[in-house]
Amino acid sequence: MTSRPKHLRTGLLWLFNGLFAFALLQPVGTQAQKAREVAKEPVKESSFGKGKATGPLLTRAQLRECMAQQERMRVLTEEAVALQTQFNAEKADLAQQGLVLKEELALLDRTNVQAVEQYNAKAASRDKAIDVFEAGTEGYNKRVKRLTMEREIFVSGCENRRYDEKDEIAIQQGK
Repeated sequence: MTSRPKHLRTGLLWLFNGLFAFALLQPVGTQAQKAREVAKEPVKESSFGKGKATGPLLTRAQLRECMAQQERMRVLTEEAVALQTQFNAEKADLAQQGLVLKEELALLDRTNVQAVEQYNAKAASRDKAIDVFEAGTEGYNKRVKRLTMEREIFVSGCENRRYDEKDEIAIQQGK
């Protein structure tokens, strides 16, 4: 048996190691190929709002912020509607009290001091209720202003912007 020269043995060793490394890297190459195929998969788009979606796709972080803004607007709207319903009921009650007081004033015996004092007490009570009502409307107006500002921010940054539905699903799943 003849011995092979050292440089030939070294070359065969390098060739064998190269083929072995190539064989090991094949599965990784296949995974990378699958990742490229997934990346080529068409994006299922959706958008906020009813108009035509424009601009680049929102990133997942931008989409997360838009979804948070949308939720804040939903909560603020529900609170505003509940307060408005409450204020409408209070306003109707105050208006009814005013009508009753007006009728009582027309029938009031002004010579009866006790009847006049009772009427004045009712009128003062209604005036205090009106003051409380007006103080509450200031808070309501601040909430409506905050809701309007949230809407403006949402419209400028999110309304009619495209996003990938996969990102929306991932965010809803907590990713």
